[in-house]
Amino acid sequence: MTSDLAGQARRFAKELQETLNGTVCQHVRISAVLRPRSAVGPVFTLGHGLSANNPTQPTAFPLRIDNKKPRSWMNLSFQVRLDDEGEFLTVHSSYCGIFTDESLETCLLHWDYEREKEKYTSAHVQVYGWSPALEALNQNNDQKRSLDKLHIPVGGKRFRPCIEDAIEFLVTERLADGREGWQKRVEEGRNRYRRGQLLAMMRRHPDVVKEYLEGLPDEDE
Repeated sequence: MTSDLAGQARRFAKELQETLNGTVCQHVRISAVLRPRSAVGPVFTLGHGLSANNPTQPTAFPLRIDNKKPRSWMNLSFQVRLDDEGEFLTVHSSYCGIFTDESLETCLLHWDYEREKEKYTSAHVQVYGWSPALEALNQNNDQKRSLDKLHIPVGGKRFRPCIEDAIEFLVTERLADGREGWQKRVEEGRNRYRRGQLLAMMRRHPDVVKEYLEGLPDEDE
């Protein structure tokens, strides 16, 4: 099972690497490394700067398409394993943070996904900054929280954002430069991701598939 997981994890890592280097990065290497221990069975960590000596803590990489000084940095991590049937690759957790420095001291926001999270929605985004509205709401709240402590839902397990959504956000909001043709790569990757999520939904909910097929008009009509 571990060998099949390794192959699927490395293919996913290659897809991430090609997407990043084809849009907002250059020379970024995304590796897939087996975690030493995991409570859910074999798990691979995907990210930049991973090795046998560093199997769990990806390092940041600059968002730039040339040799100019980068304006922003990304820290990316995926924990992947096989599904309960031991057949398809599934994401156990993921993290994508945007920072203004390589040391990751100043964060703009980060997207998170944690499967089977209990306290808050599994897929969420956390934004750093100051909100006058939140300050006003905190006046009548015993548990005052800063903006970055709010877990804003983003689509749940099946419809959460993908790396292509983050790339589109970065380029269209002028937080990073995009290579020529970045839109095509983003659209292709996003379609691939959404198709995979749709197939997973169909496997888990065959009753919905049956309901849809039964509602189709007969060809003879």
